[in-house]
Amino acid sequence: MSIKKVNNYFSHDFNARNDIKIKNLNMKFGMEGIGLYWCIIECLYENGGYLDIDQLDLLAFELRVDKNLIENLINNFDLFKISKNKFYSKSVLQRLEKINEISNKNRENIRKRWAKKQETNEQQTNNDSNTTVLQTNYKKKENKKKENKINNNITTTTKNINIYEYIESNFNRTLSPIEYQKIELWLSLYKEEIIKHAINISVMNNKKIFSYADGILKNWKAKGFETLEQITEDEDNQEEKNYKVESKPEWFDKKIHVEKATEEEIKEMEDLLKEFK
Repeated sequence: MSIKKVNNYFSHDFNARNDIKIKNLNMKFGMEGIGLYWCIIECLYENGGYLDIDQLDLLAFELRVDKNLIENLINNFDLFKISKNKFYSKSVLQRLEKINEISNKNRENIRKRWAKKQETNEQQTNNDSNTTVLQTNYKKKENKKKENKINNNITTTTKNINIYEYIESNFNRTLSPIEYQKIELWLSLYKEEIIKHAINISVMNNKKIFSYADGILKNWKAKGFETLEQITEDEDNQEEKNYKVESKPEWFDKKIHVEKATEEEIKEMEDLLKEFK
């Protein structure tokens, strides 16, 4: 079981503490039990609604609590359900399903909007065919520009859809509904090529988690980078700064001791020079 760390949120009823099951948990373990419960809920959201029973040791280590406390909370307060070797929360699954429905609906709306724009453009092109030759030539040029622009937008939309498969392929797993929402947020803030570059860096650093890629994107945003060219240029500059110059040899800084010549040696040298004149 891998505990994924995704920067996101989930709904939390303001009066949850008044639920009879939560009250029983509070009576038994106090705020330690309440805190542990919500930490487990977070982990369930991060892992698609299910956690493995046979890997509670890892969960206990991640949350820094005793494994027996987790087992007691899962088995004795009717807060979680167990199916085969996994446990889950009904309310978490219901809310994840709703999130997934909203995500699918948003993607479908995107496809419909672009399809409608493409259909409108085709109708406009057909209407222009009835004009004069000069008007037709002019319209063709204008329509060509419009078509190129629309085609570019459609290509971008297709890429936006494929970005989900791209991340799944690089992270080697299926994305959760919450992760789909995270990607949609990224697409509203960053260019797709920038998102892919952040994913590539995450994979190269063996950090296949959304929080790591999100941190990279936020760092670029803070630096004011808006294009992939700006990012790669900055990376090249950083590599140049980090380049380690070979250390100087030990003898480089040693002072060389030079003895002064005696008066006899100076006189002898002067006599030798005279012979060559």
